[in-house]
Amino acid sequence: MCDEPAARYDSGLPNPWLNCRGLPAGAAAALAALHFAEPRPEGLARLNDSERDEALDFCHLSGLGVEFMALKGITQCDLFGIRAEDRAQSDIDLYCPRETVESARDVLLAAGYQPIAGLEAFPTDHLPALMRPSTWQWRGEFFDPEMPLAIELHFQFWNPRLECLPAEGVDEFWTRRVRRPVGGADLAVLGPVDAAAYAALHLLKHVLHGDTKPFHVYELASFLHGHADDEAFWTEWRRLHSDTLRRLETVGFLLAETWFGCRLAAAVREEAERLPAATRRWFEEFGTSPAAQRFRANKDELWLHLSLLESRRDAWRVARRRLIPSNLPPPARATSTASSRAVYAAWFAERLRHHAVSLFTTLTSGVRWWWRSRGLGG
Repeated sequence: MCDEPAARYDSGLPNPWLNCRGLPAGAAAALAALHFAEPRPEGLARLNDSERDEALDFCHLSGLGVEFMALKGITQCDLFGIRAEDRAQSDIDLYCPRETVESARDVLLAAGYQPIAGLEAFPTDHLPALMRPSTWQWRGEFFDPEMPLAIELHFQFWNPRLECLPAEGVDEFWTRRVRRPVGGADLAVLGPVDAAAYAALHLLKHVLHGDTKPFHVYELASFLHGHADDEAFWTEWRRLHSDTLRRLETVGFLLAETWFGCRLAAAVREEAERLPAATRRWFEEFGTSPAAQRFRANKDELWLHLSLLESRRDAWRVARRRLIPSNLPPPARATSTASSRAVYAAWFAERLRHHAVSLFTTLTSGVRWWWRSRGLGG
């Protein structure tokens, strides 16, 4: 029989689940990994597929394990009017509160996942992505069924310290999560209003960091176009989201309209009118600049960022970081092979060239934007 579990934490007691007769391997490994005095998560890595499914079922029925919520990707296809079959999925984004995100990481490490090296010091909203070791090589196919999926464990929806832009109430997304079937699995996901907000914030983050993906813009535009007349949705949007949060969302919504001509709800139009004049002018001058970055080096998104800031100190901080970056992240899937090192070296050289060229073009466009935003130009 199993030893009686300790009534309270006592570092002198051994882990009782390591040799527990009558308990299936999956259940025993799950309990052993959760022991406070002598945690043994490595047992999870030794489970076969059947035992791993058994462990998951045990945790689900027992109310154990780390609660998480699925973000982005195919979880929002129905809401955004995109077929799941048409959406490439290169990683799995999960959200866990800060107090449990490291526990979730430890479980994945025990299951054989490894952190992608080089991203530890780079500021993001998630821990370094985790992947299982693989010999897979990129062949230019985004829908390659053999592509290993990385897992990103997010611990925040927005980084106000990095962006110097507040988004009050964003942490409440977690408390409003809902459950619905996604690809045959019952998952916790963002509620509809918060899913739209997160899509806009995620897009804005990539825009401000000079890494805009057109599909993210199109996905948001598809949602806005299909919900332009949904008054109940936008009433709920105003009720749930703070002024500062709606302000940032609206910037993302306007980019979607600028790029794809989608319809916007009256509530969004009203929020757009409240944006700073310099922000609205940015869309007239540079609304398509993020799409041209791949072909013409620029950092015109800097002027969008500065137009939203109220503190001169924050403006200097953001400008210095964007114009003279102190670190460059490595490619997401760099490995230690000779061929990958050569690819990385070429990528790094290209990034240096990009920053050098874009410094001049950005300063030139900034003078033009400053001149016209004050009514001094044509």
